[in-house]
Amino acid sequence: MSKHKKLSLLYLLEEQENEKEEIQIIPMIDVMLFLLTFFILYTLNVLPMLYQNIKLPTSSTVEQNQINEPLKVYIDKEGNIKTEKFGTGLEALKQYLKTVKSPEEAIVILIPDKDATAKSLMIAIDTLKENKITKISIAGEKK
Repeated sequence: MSKHKKLSLLYLLEEQENEKEEIQIIPMIDVMLFLLTFFILYTLNVLPMLYQNIKLPTSSTVEQNQINEPLKVYIDKEGNIKTEKFGTGLEALKQYLKTVKSPEEAIVILIPDKDATAKSLMIAIDTLKENKITKISIAGEKK
């Protein structure tokens, strides 16, 4: 190589080393403006919908539906039936079931002990079905 080419190569290498790296801020500004625009438009469209004052139409035949809390019936390993609010024993359960206004809508959750017999579980189910309660669930634990 000639001396002139070597000098020009050295000059180019030195020039590249002396150049500082620059952070391109313009793309970052573009992204930030996009995010700002997105959130402004979202806020303008969604927040007014949250505070709309809706007046429902009236009717003379409207009935208010009450959400029934399920009755929890516990069966221990001896076969004793217990309820949270209505006492212990099969007779207490029967007395409560007689007071239910709409048995078709009543929900009962049977919570048997893992050592409870199938016989005690069937007695509870039969008692519920005799009182026209059909929404019966049996609770259990996942293995």
